[in-house]
Formats: sequence, C-alpha cells, structure tokens
Amino acid sequence: MTTYTIRQIQTGWQYLDKGLYGTYGKGYGEIIHHPVFAFLLEGGGRKILVDTGMSDTEHSVKYHHDGLQEPGQAIHEQITSLGIALEEIEIIIFTHLHWDHTYNMKKFTKARYFASEIEYRFAIDPIPFYWNSYEAPVLGIGCPFEGCKFHLVQGEEEIVDGVRVFPTPGHSPGHMAVQVQTEGGVYVLVGDLVLLKENFEPNKDKGWPFTPPGRFANIVEVWKSMEEVRRRADHILLAHEPSQLGRDVYP
Repeated sequence: MTTYTIRQIQTGWQYLDKGLYGTYGKGYGEIIHHPVFAFLLEGGGRKILVDTGMSDTEHSVKYHHDGLQEPGQAIHEQITSLGIALEEIEIIIFTHLHWDHTYNMKKFTKARYFASEIEYRFAIDPIPFYWNSYEAPVLGIGCPFEGCKFHLVQGEEEIVDGVRVFPTPGHSPGHMAVQVQTEGGVYVLVGDLVLLKENFEPNKDKGWPFTPPGRFANIVEVWKSMEEVRRRADHILLAHEPSQLGRDVYP
C-alpha cells in the first residue's frame, strides 16, 4: 500500500468563543485563537490537498468571524513557496464545504474536487441558519465553489491507494474524514468534526467518554462519528487545534 507524508499548512486564524464553538457549555467568554489548517498529502508520485483553507482577513471579519490571514498564508501562495506548481495538485478532498475550508480552490486548475454528495446538495441550498457558512447565493458575496464540478462521494470511498474517505456527519450534514496510510500508521484528518483535541478527552464532570464540541448540526451524529474516528485512527489531526502549531510534517 502506498504511504504518504502529511504536510500541515496554516492558512490563517479564527478567534472563537470556546463555549460557543469548542466545548459545549464550557469556557464561555474564553477566546481561543484557532489556526485554520489545510493538509498536503505526498506519496506515490501524487500531490493531494485536503481542504484549501480560509479567505483573506477583510472578508473573514466582514462576513464571518474575527480572524486573520497573514501575508503569504493563502493556500496557493504557500504551495508555490514550497516549490510546487499549482498545476501539480491533482486532487482536492473537501472534508466539508464551509467557507474556511474552500477558499482559493479555483487556483488549482488541474485538480479534481471530491466532496460528499450529501454535503454538496446541502451546500448549494442551505437553510438560512447556514447561509453564511456556505456563502449562499442569496447573500450576494460570492462563493468559493460556485461553478465548480465535484466528484460526489456516496458513503465510504477509496480515492487513491492509501487514501480513503468515510462519513463523519454532525458538524455539517455531509461532513467526511480522510484516512491516510503513513509509515507511522493510520492518520485520520477529521476536519471540523470537532475543533479541539479536548473533545476526544473525557468530560469528567459528566462521566462522559467525550467532551462534545459547541458547534454542530446534529450532536447524535457528531458523537457516533467521533466513535468511528477513534476506532479507525492511530493518530488524529484536526483543522483548528492550536496544539498542532509548530509541526510541519507528519509522521
């Protein structure tokens, strides 16, 4: 089986209330500086992105959250700085289609885009509560994936040898995780299923095996998805976990 390295690429910051987003009912008023990660998989002669990260600072603050994208942090700028031509990215897998995971995707003109069919169908016609998350056409602010053609995944699918996706709904209706074979074992990239590593730790006050996140579309699905990730993964990587800062390549 092909093995891969996983390069972590920080595309910016989001500043979010811990109780509202990170840990359900715990930490209200504490603002966490969350990195916004995308990931580059390299192996078997392939270059694959998982998500493409967030927008520039002005757009983020105006339409979404207080945050920051520093000069040079946009995903296409960082790929170029690694000495990789944008045309070398052959596949982009999206854990979900929220704005902070899809920006600048059109810069990768040769890439094939993969997303869950459930996610895509919801994203193009979300309920009003999620208009901003998907930058719905009704807002008139543009949308990162407008006009893009996706390979729509139904359930679990092997994308290429050593890389597969499987459903992890809960944060969004069609969220999916990416399972990657490496020389250091199986890594699962969980996107926004949870925002903090703390979510996979027990809630000792309640006696629960997990500490649920604060932001979700369906908490029952989140819980079952967390159980499935724990079952599969030797290692778990999140899209917004601050403790992952300072590490470039896994394993």
